[in-house]
Amino acid sequence: MLKQATQHELANRQSNSDRMISVVCAADDAYAMPLAVTLRSLGDHLSPTTFARVFVLDGGISELNWMAIKESLAGLPLDVTSVVPERDRVNSLPTSHHITHTAYFRLLTADLLPDDIDKVIYLDADLLIKDDVSQIWQIPLNNAYCAATVDIACPYIDARLGSANFRRAAPYLATICPVRNYRDLGLDGSQEYFNSGVMILNLNRWRQENLIERFLKCLHDNAKHVWCWDQYALNVVFAGEWLRLAPRWNQGAHAFEYPTEKHVPIDPQEWREMIDNPAIVHFTTEFKPWQFNSDHPRSELFYDGLAATMWRGWQPTKPAFRWRKWFDRQGAHVVKRVTYAYRKVTTLWA
Repeated sequence: MLKQATQHELANRQSNSDRMISVVCAADDAYAMPLAVTLRSLGDHLSPTTFARVFVLDGGISELNWMAIKESLAGLPLDVTSVVPERDRVNSLPTSHHITHTAYFRLLTADLLPDDIDKVIYLDADLLIKDDVSQIWQIPLNNAYCAATVDIACPYIDARLGSANFRRAAPYLATICPVRNYRDLGLDGSQEYFNSGVMILNLNRWRQENLIERFLKCLHDNAKHVWCWDQYALNVVFAGEWLRLAPRWNQGAHAFEYPTEKHVPIDPQEWREMIDNPAIVHFTTEFKPWQFNSDHPRSELFYDGLAATMWRGWQPTKPAFRWRKWFDRQGAHVVKRVTYAYRKVTTLWA
């Protein structure tokens, strides 16, 4: 256990249960550095009377990197515990691009955390937190499975049915229909679709309904339709039974794909607040700020956060040239441009 607050601070915060929050993250060694940024920014922005118990679902973080994380969090009101999941439970699930099996660990949270924790904030390991997350901790979940924000890249199960601004927004969506077989599953295509990078999880209900087995069955039974890994299962199982957080609590990189507020698929005022006043910046997509020559729209914020950790001053080194990676990146840009053009034309008759 990595105890970051002094014993006096720990006692003060633990004595006020209304101000004790629980947080869970998942990371492997490749994400040790961004995890340090996430947790450092979490601790830096907690209110003075708040203490956080943090559980890291450890996909193989080295001892050296754990030491650097510990030093990065020194003096913060965080109590960090490493939890090593049974990888066999998710090893058969598909991975691609930058996603490893560690991404699926969040689905196992109810079994991995102590039984006395009935609610937890899940945070991806590639975030920069700019506001006090205890604000969303106070939101009552009631009987909802979770609270989350719409995925700004694809905010509806079927944007043709859900988005009132579909004609203008369509060219810039990551996908129009993230749950392609929703009709077969009996889902309402007009319902919103959420991003799994920031969630408040109702672990009481997860345990009561043995949701882990439902998640795994969903992913296996619908393997040919799965898009976006764990998010598919969460949105299918939770359809219609999750609470909506303000989009500013999860500013994805795709928010900057929309040219103006006239093109956004959500409420323009919410989009503007997400752009101008994000509570959490999420470094989404496979092109991360810590990669060489990153074109991520918020790369500078990542390095601002990194400066507060033991990795301060770190810069990526230029990798050896590989044709495959060059073609992958060029191909991604070509696909994006072609998709924009194609959808602009086809939506004229939508």
